[in-house]
Amino acid sequence: MIDIRTQLDLALLLRDHRRRAGLTQQHLADLTTVSVRAIRNLEQGKVLSPRLDTVRLLADGLRLGAPQREALLDAARRRPDTDGHLPAEGDGTVTPWLVQAPLIGRDTETAALTDLLRQPGGRLVTVVGIGGVGKSHLAAEAVRRATADGTQVLWRTRGDDFPTGELAHRAPGERTVLVLDDANLAGGGSAPLAALMRAHPRLRILLTACGPCGVPGEQILRLAPLPVPEPGAEADLALLAEVPSVRLLCAHIRAGNPLFRLDDTDAAVVAELCRRLDGLPRALEFAGRWTLVRSLPELLAEVERSPFGLTAPPMTADTSRDLVVRLRRTLGRLSPAGVSFLAALARDHRSWSVAEAATAVGTSGADAAVILFTLVTYGLVRPERLGGDEPRFSVLNHVRHLYAETRRDNRRWSATVMHRIGPEDRGRKVAVSEG
Repeated sequence: MIDIRTQLDLALLLRDHRRRAGLTQQHLADLTTVSVRAIRNLEQGKVLSPRLDTVRLLADGLRLGAPQREALLDAARRRPDTDGHLPAEGDGTVTPWLVQAPLIGRDTETAALTDLLRQPGGRLVTVVGIGGVGKSHLAAEAVRRATADGTQVLWRTRGDDFPTGELAHRAPGERTVLVLDDANLAGGGSAPLAALMRAHPRLRILLTACGPCGVPGEQILRLAPLPVPEPGAEADLALLAEVPSVRLLCAHIRAGNPLFRLDDTDAAVVAELCRRLDGLPRALEFAGRWTLVRSLPELLAEVERSPFGLTAPPMTADTSRDLVVRLRRTLGRLSPAGVSFLAALARDHRSWSVAEAATAVGTSGADAAVILFTLVTYGLVRPERLGGDEPRFSVLNHVRHLYAETRRDNRRWSATVMHRIGPEDRGRKVAVSEG
C-alpha cells in the first residue's frame, strides 16, 4: 500500500525526480529559469503556495512523462497537512515544511520551545546555536506541536522577504506564527521585525539564528550540540547506546544498513566519532550516511585529521563547506575580546574552569565569565561537569581545528612575506570570522 503523503508530497517527488535524472540543484537551475534557492526551498517543503508555472518549468527541465508531470502538479496543488491528510482547497492548516527524520535526543529542548511558543507572552523566541546543530529541525517540530490548535504558520528562510503582504490580508485577531529560519538581521534587520510585532498584536515570531536579534522582550533558547560519550563510556555498551549523539549516529547508519547493531567491535570507534564531531547532528548525519560505502575506522581516521575533512555525501542539500561558513559567521559576531579569549583557549583540548580561563588569558574572573557566557550561548564552548561542584568547559573540536588551520595559514603567509619583503613590513592580521 502506497502512503498518500509520500505519493503526493511535492518536496519528496521533486527531489526524487531530480536524483533519478542525475541532476544537482544547480544543474536543474541551469536547465530552467528557476533559482537554486527556489529549488532548495521546494525540496525542503518550505514553500507554502508553490507557483504552478514554476513547477511546470521544473517538470520541463526534468523531462517528465505525462503521468509523472501530472503527479508533480497535483502535489503542488494539494499539500498534505501535519497528519498526512489532504486538506480541502483553501484550507489554512497547510504546513510549509517537512520534518524529514525523527528528532533524536531533543525531547527536553522540544518541550521547552513548544512551551515558549504557547505562552501568552512568548511573542518573539530565538533558537540560538552554531550551524549544523539542528535549529531548523527543532523549530519545525516545536511549531508543529504548538500550532496543532489551527494557528496559522508562515515559514521564511534566509534571503526571503518578510511576509508583510500576507500578514496584511490575515483576518483581525487571527493567530499566526512566523518562522524566520536561518535569520540574518544584520544591518538594522531587527527594526522591521519590531514593526511587524507592533502592527500584528497576535503575531508570534520564531527565529533560528547564530545569535540573538536584540529586540526587547526576546526570549532565547540555546541549542547546544548533543551530549557525547564520557571518556571510557564504551566499556558499558548499554549506557553508550543511550547517549544522544550515539543514538543519532547509529540511526543514520541503520538508514543505510538496517542490519547494523552497535556491539563491542564498533563501540570505541562510534564513541570517538561522536566526540570528534562534537555531537553536531549535521556532522553525525554525514558520518552515518558515509558508512554505506566506507568503514567506521576509515571515517574516524578522516575525522581525526580534521572534523571538516568529512565531506557531505552525494545527494545532500548542505555541504561540508556550509559548516565552515556558518561557524565563521558565528565567530564573526564576537567582540575582539571574545575572539582573543577563544583563540587562547582553543589551543587546549582539555576542560577548564572560569578561574583557569581567566588566568590563561590574563583577565579577571568577572570579565572571563562575561565572555564565556556569550561563547556558551553561541555554542562555541561546551559546558561540562566532570565531578565536583565547579563548572568546567571546553572548546568544540570544530572550533579548535578552525583556529589551528588559521594559525597554520598565518605561519605560511608570514614565511612567504619574510622571504619576499622581510619581517619589518609584516602587518597582516588573519581573521577567523566570515569575510
